[in-house]
Amino acid sequence: SGVADVQAGVARMSSVADRGKWAEQQARQWLDRQSEIDANFAVHRYPDAKAARGALAKQPSDYLVSNGTIYHLEIKETKEVNRLPKAKIRQYGMLLKWHWAKITPYVVVYRSTTNDWTYLGPDEMFCFDDCPPSFDMKQRPKFSTCAAVLEELFT
Repeated sequence: SGVADVQAGVARMSSVADRGKWAEQQARQWLDRQSEIDANFAVHRYPDAKAARGALAKQPSDYLVSNGTIYHLEIKETKEVNRLPKAKIRQYGMLLKWHWAKITPYVVVYRSTTNDWTYLGPDEMFCFDDCPPSFDMKQRPKFSTCAAVLEELFT
């Protein structure tokens, strides 16, 4: 625990080109499993518009999730512990628009420096007149695994 956990998290921190792929894989495993065991749970992985290099329109999030309520789920990885830069959420405006249309957004964040997970919901992202340059993560709950965050949000 402690130092070893932080070192393991730093070792998992992706290269710049692949940043976030490990975190997305952690989410995908839980989402796919939940979809298999729960008939009332559905998940759809949006195509990666960035990887398509302009061949696809920008997507609102990584996943569309439903457990009776519809969500947009975005997975992020950062070295930052206390704040998530708005630039990390490139589709902020699209998430806000869909939120107005009653689709709840969540951004699940893997913090490689502390090897833990947290999340931002609509109350943390859309409580401002103007979007701030970053979002405060200091008071957000901490989880040891992605699965623990997703359990909290969707079950």
